Amino acid sequence: MPKIIPELRERFIASARRRLLEGDSHDITVRQVARDCHTATGTVYNYFPSKESLLAAAMMEDWLECCRSMRSDALKQEEPFAALRATASALRRFTGRYAPIWRNYATSRNNISELNLRHHQVVEEIAGAVQETLERFEVERDSCLSEVLGELILYASRSDDGFARISFALQKILGRDPS
Repeated sequence: MPKIIPELRERFIASARRRLLEGDSHDITVRQVARDCHTATGTVYNYFPSKESLLAAAMMEDWLECCRSMRSDALKQEEPFAALRATASALRRFTGRYAPIWRNYATSRNNISELNLRHHQVVEEIAGAVQETLERFEVERDSCLSEVLGELILYASRSDDGFARISFALQKILGRDPS
């Protein structure tokens, strides 16, 4: 059984995060992260079962901040559409920061990747923020509306103009006249 050293795990995460923020996620290899931390490649796999799980861990701190922002930014708004826009903006800041990996996530055909396995969790988190908005503004809703809106907002986060592209549908759903 390999000896697990918590500080080494954090060093692997820090190296992967630095590399993610500096470039394209496809350029990152487990070998590079191991080299950055002066360990063998196999040692990284003692801590992370795959490159994708290492990259997910590297993004986790920012993801948790994004989740807090989705909720707090929405709370500052005075009407539901603006609150949903604030939720989408917080998500877009996160996805924009990690654009290469999110672009890969959005277009991936590999159904067993770590990110695809986490899709439901991501949508659930967004839907939670949306649900709070719907309840706060007493928007009549179907039991699955927050999840549907979560999917729409996730879709919108893929590009800078994404929210504008879904605005018409959101306004219709909220019962506003989109014209």
